[in-house]
Amino acid sequence: MNRKSSIFSPIKLKSNKKEIAVIGLYFDVFDTNLFTIPILPLPTRVDKVTNEEPTCFVHPNLDKLNELSKALGLTLNYETYFLFGIKNLINYAKKTYKSITYRSLPKEVIFKWYDNSISTIIEIPSLIKDYTFIISEFLKTYSTIEKLKISPEEDRYFEELIRYCERMVNYFKNVLESNSIQIKINQEIKEEKIYTEKKNKYYPIPIYIDVSYGKDSKLKKRVLIPYLIYDDLIDVFFYNHKMLVEREKNPINLKIYENNGIIINEPSTKYITHKERIEKLYKFTYTDLMKRL
Repeated sequence: MNRKSSIFSPIKLKSNKKEIAVIGLYFDVFDTNLFTIPILPLPTRVDKVTNEEPTCFVHPNLDKLNELSKALGLTLNYETYFLFGIKNLINYAKKTYKSITYRSLPKEVIFKWYDNSISTIIEIPSLIKDYTFIISEFLKTYSTIEKLKISPEEDRYFEELIRYCERMVNYFKNVLESNSIQIKINQEIKEEKIYTEKKNKYYPIPIYIDVSYGKDSKLKKRVLIPYLIYDDLIDVFFYNHKMLVEREKNPINLKIYENNGIIINEPSTKYITHKERIEKLYKFTYTDLMKRL
């Protein structure tokens, strides 16, 4: 490490404290050296991790996913899915922090970020629906590939994943075109616009919402910018689509999700409701979560 660089480098990453970070997880189709099991956060708000600022996790409608999984003859182990996503977010935060500050991210910072995040509550019905759709469509694609025994070397394998990415891009383009998002404020669901348009340019609209922070449930006014979330989602799936169509990168073997107990190729014999599953998940401390990986 360059000592001079360390002295003059920042300790914290640039971040807007008044902006709430809302993150969902999705199955990616490419791995990297850092993300060997690519369950990734989106948007990737590592600034919140490094600065100990709460992240609101968007959990899909697990009751609906349970019904779909049963119909497909699968089980989604959501706890394991969530843990791998959190691990990938943290590893990326560590790498980003070190590349900017020339320092290692202290464990105490990560512990505090996680503890703050699991006690932060926000309800955005539209995003719950959207991330449920992403996972549902991936499970359908996975099921098709498994049932037809399509090998990663076959053209059909690429074609199935290409169609999956196309559905994602089209879906989120339609969301932006609708220019509407549902936010729950004061126990009421309200429709808010995502952007304004002037001279063929789009300007994101910040939405001010009350967020419940901490175990004492203190409400604080925070800013949410939905346009940036949807823009990131389109970019990710458009990029994946391009890589698959042009064969610039080989997709992962989807068996990796089965081999790591994330997707189980048989229906579950136990039914756990969405509420019970999330409550159970959030009882784990950060140390407990890391021990399970």
